[in-house]
Amino acid sequence: MTQQVDASAISQIRDMVFSQLVEEKLAGADCPAVALPNDVNVKNLESLYSERFRFRGKMETQSIDDFARYSTKFAAEGTRCFINADRMTAVSVFNLGTLDNPGHADNVAVLALKRTAPYSALLNINGDRNNQKALAEWLEDWSDYVTGFDADGQVIEAKRAAAAVRKITIDSIRSADYEDMDFSAKRSVMESVEAKSKDIMPVAFEFKCIPFEGLGEYRIKVRMSILASESPVLVLRIAQLESYEEEMAAEFRDLLVEKFKDSQVETFIGSFTA
Repeated sequence: MTQQVDASAISQIRDMVFSQLVEEKLAGADCPAVALPNDVNVKNLESLYSERFRFRGKMETQSIDDFARYSTKFAAEGTRCFINADRMTAVSVFNLGTLDNPGHADNVAVLALKRTAPYSALLNINGDRNNQKALAEWLEDWSDYVTGFDADGQVIEAKRAAAAVRKITIDSIRSADYEDMDFSAKRSVMESVEAKSKDIMPVAFEFKCIPFEGLGEYRIKVRMSILASESPVLVLRIAQLESYEEEMAAEFRDLLVEKFKDSQVETFIGSFTA
């Protein structure tokens, strides 16, 4: 009697054949593995052993010194460090391998610099519109890092500058001129607004801080603008922020290149994706 083979039986036979073929291939693998019958999935058995078959992992830090120390200690031939100066990050890949013998590139150390609290505070207020109270309190809070300057370039202590900001008054002078002609009428309105303070007003500041751990100290120039209205609006803006950022990126890159100068770690400017 001829028996009809249903689709389920055909699927089971196919899985058995595939499983046998995969088992033969896995027999020569460095790490033991088995082929599971469900859709012939491969299951890694490394977790059942007391030790891994190869070292891999990801070390993350915000310290340049710790990143360099870890990278040089575990560096082997072919270890490469990719420096992304724009993002102030770097990645050391220990098992990248070569073109002839490529590695898995999954044993890495990652450095991501974190902004210091003073530098973060400066970036947060950059370009913001503040009332007198808010800006005066900011100057008082960060007085250890701030030096003010008047229009003549004379130094104003940060707390004195904060006191001057609190006492700003606005004088508004309004005048209107009318000119009537036969076929047209012209009206011009001119408004003059002047900001005054009982103390010497600062027009600019210097913010002195270390922007990222491991970098040097920077003296950042900051301009102050007063937008006159019924109540003064004050704006602090970093002068040529992009130039400071480029300088920090260059210092970061040079620091890492110097730290890996006499080691097996080869440095590159850029990023890498395996």
